[in-house]
Amino acid sequence: MKTLFIPGCALREYKPELIAQLARFLMERGIADEVCTECCKSGAPIEEGAAMIDCCPGCSSQFACRYPGSSIRSLWQVLLETDFPFPDYHGQKMSIQDSCRARNRYSQEMQESARALCRKMNIELCEPKYTRDQVRCCGGSAPDLETRRKMALRRMEDFPEKDVVVYCTGCARSLSMTAAVPRHLLDLLFEEPTEGLYPKT
Repeated sequence: MKTLFIPGCALREYKPELIAQLARFLMERGIADEVCTECCKSGAPIEEGAAMIDCCPGCSSQFACRYPGSSIRSLWQVLLETDFPFPDYHGQKMSIQDSCRARNRYSQEMQESARALCRKMNIELCEPKYTRDQVRCCGGSAPDLETRRKMALRRMEDFPEKDVVVYCTGCARSLSMTAAVPRHLLDLLFEEPTEGLYPKT
């Protein structure tokens, strides 16, 4: 059975060089056979019977609905089973933001694998008020930028730590408008800052 690595549009556009490194890592170890660059919203068919590795909660929920019989695993879960050179954050404390699309009706697996990956990198997570399936939206679903900003500011108040682990680029964009410091899992893996998003106001 062929296994496809589907990084999603948002992360490919955000840090294409890191996605390329992960793709090489997965293919060199025989974990993935090829990279699929199709957008989950395009409706383009995925090869029947193919297993999928994704790293976007939105993609995961789309694929789960479209291909209910297929194997869909997050990149974060897959990496836990590899010899990836995980950095050590020496017990640094961070909050975590769960994506709305990672609730139990979509991709709950990402909730667990994101936390396990943080433990692998020696990050001490401090759970915020309203977490996992009770998470409050960061504003990514807001109809306009000002509403998004207000929702992000409200969500920021829930975090016990300023640094916030995210695994959704939409969450990273929203939180970048606040005093919180979003830390995308992709960036944490390569010890890079999460940047190039909305400016703080």
